[in-house]
Amino acid sequence: MTHRHLTLTTALALALPLGGCGVLDRDQAPVPMTITANDWNGWDPDHESTETTTEVEAVEGQTVRVDDDLEITFTDVGSDEVEIRTTDAMSPVNDGGGINLRNPEHDFTVDRGTPLELATPTTDAGTTYELELTD
Repeated sequence: MTHRHLTLTTALALALPLGGCGVLDRDQAPVPMTITANDWNGWDPDHESTETTTEVEAVEGQTVRVDDDLEITFTDVGSDEVEIRTTDAMSPVNDGGGINLRNPEHDFTVDRGTPLELATPTTDAGTTYELELTD
């Protein structure tokens, strides 16, 4: 075997295990997720929220439309966490309630056992979304 063939063979042997890892990640089984949307209105004290629940299976690279206002793309899917990207910038809801209106984001992680709550970054009217990994 020539030096050139030995180098190529060694490079392929080293690359195969690394390439295999990526294939396993893409073959990750879909992860069930529940997305609950509640609309709200900061101006109308008599506003009655409409709750919509959507059951989806998170698949890496897939985009789902939650309602007329929001699409979510699953950017990385694991059994215990799912990374998402939203079409519109959203504000994570703080533990004690309230949102940061100045720094809305597009990228979030949903961890198993801890629902992620996102809200439209406004005080007028919008929607709160709760995303939760289910079994």
